Amino acid sequence: MSKIFHEDEYKIFDKLIQNRKNNHLGPLGWVQVYLSRSDLINKTPSFEGHNLVVARGREFVAQKSFNLNTFDGGIRADWRSHTITHFAVGSGGATVNNDIVDLNGPFICDTGLYEPISLGNASYLEEPSTYSSGDGIHEYTDAVKPITTDGEVILELDNYTGGTTSCDYYTKVKCTCVVADGEPSALNPGSSVEISEAGLYFVNGTDAQMFSHICFAPKWTEKSSELIIIWYILF
Repeated sequence: MSKIFHEDEYKIFDKLIQNRKNNHLGPLGWVQVYLSRSDLINKTPSFEGHNLVVARGREFVAQKSFNLNTFDGGIRADWRSHTITHFAVGSGGATVNNDIVDLNGPFICDTGLYEPISLGNASYLEEPSTYSSGDGIHEYTDAVKPITTDGEVILELDNYTGGTTSCDYYTKVKCTCVVADGEPSALNPGSSVEISEAGLYFVNGTDAQMFSHICFAPKWTEKSSELIIIWYILF
């Protein structure tokens, strides 16, 4: 996969920069969902929109930035050794009644997906939700997948010139997250599963914590197809 940023991707970061100027606190994110590789090539996402960096994600950034997990009167769970390396998808992001779609979130206090989908690979991690449907598909186990298993994470250059100096810096991140052909493994050939939410996670070992969450109108993916999520983060 090419590691060159395209003009429209720069426009996404320009939009995030403008949102920051409009008093939206960072880090900021933008998500595009593609139902096939050809849709990705043709730049025709089935959905795109802002994600929400949840409370734990914001606290993770604060701990990493200042190497600190104490506060006046106590100590917080220590996430300083975690890194953002994984993603997951779920089916609880929206409710549809008479063709009217109501999003179920996301919210600042979210700590996991509403209905995580098990992708069926024992090397994947447990999603921090407590949801369990018992059908072998919508489960929190084997749900949190390394981004780089079938996708990639890259940094992109930004620069500034002002006064008498200039500098280069790398605060634009692009994550390509892929639900691959054969996932979820519990699906029967030809059957499909609803996907209406996704999350990024900061991870240390087997401990996965939600960094950001997004909900969208339901998309349907089959076992024999790919679903691709392009997740842009501006720090």
